[in-house]
Amino acid sequence: MKKSIVCLTVLWLMMHVSSGQSEHMHHGHEGGKSTHKAMGTMVFQAQKDGLSIEVYLNDVKTAMEQMMKESGMKFDASKLDPDITHHMSVFVEGKDAGTIKSATVDIKSKNISKTYTLFHMKNHYGSDVSLKNKGNYEAIITFNTEKKTGLQFRFTFSI
Repeated sequence: MKKSIVCLTVLWLMMHVSSGQSEHMHHGHEGGKSTHKAMGTMVFQAQKDGLSIEVYLNDVKTAMEQMMKESGMKFDASKLDPDITHHMSVFVEGKDAGTIKSATVDIKSKNISKTYTLFHMKNHYGSDVSLKNKGNYEAIITFNTEKKTGLQFRFTFSI
């Protein structure tokens, strides 16, 4: 229940902030160029096998504070999952790979290793993730599409 509240709240915030962006069709991997700065800090950008991706991290606490400030909405932070610290947004463009069937992100740091499902959202794929420890993280985003299984993008980022 807590994860659902966090996910829905962050999703609402993202839809609210990005309402001026153009709609991407066909499961978020086709369309014109637009800016996604409202989705947080860009941590990765690449092209491979017909897909072009941009990955953003948004601090959930900061986003919630901004949303409450802008909307005047009150929210009980104690209802949030304390393990969830960030929302990862993956914007995908490209027609050559076919429709995306599934997407995951594996995140590793020191003794931590966790796999998250990236859900199709309004104009991106995303998941709430736990990045509690300061330091370097390794991420592997894997897409399964109509034409290719196991299409991977590897990158590192720091918190």
